[in-house]
Amino acid sequence: MHKSAPFTLFAAAAAFAATMYVVVPSAGAKADSTIRLLEHDTQVASLNLGGQGNAPGNLFVFSGDLFDHAGGSKVGRAGGSCLTTSGDAQNAGEVLCTVNFVLAGGELTGQGLFGAAAMFVDGKTLTFPITGGTGKYNAARGYGTVQVPPDVPNETDANFVLYLS
Repeated sequence: MHKSAPFTLFAAAAAFAATMYVVVPSAGAKADSTIRLLEHDTQVASLNLGGQGNAPGNLFVFSGDLFDHAGGSKVGRAGGSCLTTSGDAQNAGEVLCTVNFVLAGGELTGQGLFGAAAMFVDGKTLTFPITGGTGKYNAARGYGTVQVPPDVPNETDANFVLYLS
């Protein structure tokens, strides 16, 4: 996304989806594990429920494949959405994003409220809470980071690092 281009919910959500990068722990992983993933979007949809541009209520939905690193092995899949909670034609505002990571042995969920420009235009690394999990992640707690590379075409890749405790 060009910094001079108008900010849109679609671009913001695509960027969120693109920044998921997590390291997957082995089957015998202990507490205090770090998971790194690269998420690559395979499907996206942008719904202008609140109006054109950065209107509150707009929704971006995405799903994609998870890899242990760029060019690496597929380790799972991800799906999620970003809801525009504030913003207008002059202000990128904020987005509330939720994502599920489906990995061998269970799922992890994270959610965060982000400044849309920091995430999708500036390529900053942002922090979000891990809100739960299933299977071997059923007691998962901790936090994660997400970073959407600004140089990836159509913001279809995202780097995630999950710090589980």
